[in-house]
Amino acid sequence: MRWIKQNTNHTVSLVLMWGGDLEPEFEKLGPVYVLDHGIPAVTIKERVIAKWDRMTSQRKKSIFKAIQKEDPQVIFANSAVSLDIAVQLKLILNKKLIINVHELVYTFFYYSKENFAINSKHVDYFVPGSYAVKTYLQSFCSIPEDKIKVVYDFIDGHALSGIPANEVKKKHGIPHAAQVVGAIASLTPRKGPDVFLSVAYKVIKNIPDAYFLWVGGKPEAAYFKELQHDIQNMGLENRVLFVGEQKDLKGYYDMFDVFLLTSREDPFPLVCLEAALAGKPIVCFENSGGMPEFVQDDAGFVVPYLDTDAMADKTLLLLKDSALAQAKGQVAQQRVEDHHTIRTIGPAMYEIISQLMPNKKQA
Repeated sequence: MRWIKQNTNHTVSLVLMWGGDLEPEFEKLGPVYVLDHGIPAVTIKERVIAKWDRMTSQRKKSIFKAIQKEDPQVIFANSAVSLDIAVQLKLILNKKLIINVHELVYTFFYYSKENFAINSKHVDYFVPGSYAVKTYLQSFCSIPEDKIKVVYDFIDGHALSGIPANEVKKKHGIPHAAQVVGAIASLTPRKGPDVFLSVAYKVIKNIPDAYFLWVGGKPEAAYFKELQHDIQNMGLENRVLFVGEQKDLKGYYDMFDVFLLTSREDPFPLVCLEAALAGKPIVCFENSGGMPEFVQDDAGFVVPYLDTDAMADKTLLLLKDSALAQAKGQVAQQRVEDHHTIRTIGPAMYEIISQLMPNKKQA
């Protein structure tokens, strides 16, 4: 939406399902309507269950009425979970509906596939964020090929800010010359922190001086404490660090020698693109979402699903062969710069939107 505002004559109005810290940023783009000002739910399940709990029908009606006065020319839904409200808007506004889908199987453990399939009949165009998402959507929705096109998820392409890598190492008590294997994700079973521990155990047996560091999660959470318990029982408390959420990530990406994606499922995680932009090789699982489409055989390694031995072996290979790691990291970096920044994705997405939109100013 920011790209459209900066590069076209169209204006944008935004409907947020939940309020939150990013509201001021959205307000810079155009009028913002918030359906639910309550405390946003954290997990997918909480979001789906709670999405209408605090929203009165009167509030929704008033928002719909205000949007109707603006006479938008196209509706762009940015997630599978937002399709319900997008369809309601379409039925009121009688405008074309595009949905950008980033979700895979895990989301639909909590959000009805049947309801999505029914609502999908109202969608004029589908934009999945990876081919993995496209394949999954077409497994339970009848979507003609001329109404669906993959546009990969992206990052803005600008260098991140933050403290230097050597300062990050000092902050966490890691020796300056130590090799570090990293991951950045929330702490949920889907993201595989237990897998991260298993890989760490195997790698550290071979390279005792290596460190494994996970950014993300809240130290006060029960699962965080469970993982710390595992780390202690595995004898890894001096080598495996879960450091919680961090604001400035540049130094962490720069510090990592290898980036692990241990997720059981991830549609197309942006943290991998940011790691790639920093020139880091990526190791991920096949059949786990869209990242194998990016990594291929030259930007890291794709190993069999949940095969921690294979992931550990490839991690060891990259740690022991710095030239190989550098070569794969350079491929990853170039691939992001060429294909996965707003510079390339913005025009591609706008082309789809403009094809479904009359020649007016309001989007």
